[in-house]
Amino acid sequence: MSLALLRSTLPAYAEDLARNLDALATETILSDQQKWGAFLASAFASGTHSVVQSVLKEIDGKLSVEAQTGAKAAAAI
Repeated sequence: MSLALLRSTLPAYAEDLARNLDALATETILSDQQKWGAFLASAFASGTHSVVQSVLKEIDGKLSVEAQTGAKAAAAI
């Protein structure tokens, strides 16, 4: 599931989450490592398997192994 598809599955009451997804996806101040790290940390923090899998598919090749480990550690805190 892509981020766009993930966004489309959010219920109407979660419009703020959808906007946050859009805002982070189009962010230009953060580096790609920071942006995708934030997506990954948020996905793991959500504890929702489908969200984690969606983000993992999206970050393929976009996030270093070290950054992935850091994002997972941030989510665990």
